[in-house]
Amino acid sequence: MWVANLEDLQPYIIPTLSKAKISHVFSYPIGASALSEVLRSTAQFGKLKVHFYFWSELWLRDGHYEFLRVEYLNNATPAEQYPIVRLHQRPPQYRWEIIVQPVPRIIRHEIKRYILESAIPEIASWLSDRAELAQQDSDMLTFLYDEKIGQFESRPLTRLEPLRSSHESRTSTDEKSRYHSSFP
Repeated sequence: MWVANLEDLQPYIIPTLSKAKISHVFSYPIGASALSEVLRSTAQFGKLKVHFYFWSELWLRDGHYEFLRVEYLNNATPAEQYPIVRLHQRPPQYRWEIIVQPVPRIIRHEIKRYILESAIPEIASWLSDRAELAQQDSDMLTFLYDEKIGQFESRPLTRLEPLRSSHESRTSTDEKSRYHSSFP
């Protein structure tokens, strides 16, 4: 009789690489289990990593802040373009990551509902569109909330190198070889 290993019965959960401590007035709007459950069918599922990131209350106090992002990084650091900002003192990065950032505890449920109803389907579609992505640099999709007007928005930010045909790559390599060989 075959007996299943207890670990085999547990559903795979996207690994959490870091989780910053936060004040009791803040809360992370979604957890790794919920993300795993809804993103399980994506091609990148086994490659995804999650960070629960927090650096400063500054953006939260302003009332217009990022609470979720999904990133593709290939030999690059994430792009920046306000209001999408660099995440200070961020742990090492992997190719496919999800970053969850805290929100004021009093609106956590509203933001979680938006994540489950709108952001996750958009993330799944974004991942699906990038299933075969192998380009250098970065690509991301961020989700922001503006408390003053009660509005959610998603913003893509792409900084990918253009795809090159194999002929272009070969030509480029040949040109580099000729250039380097012309010097002693």
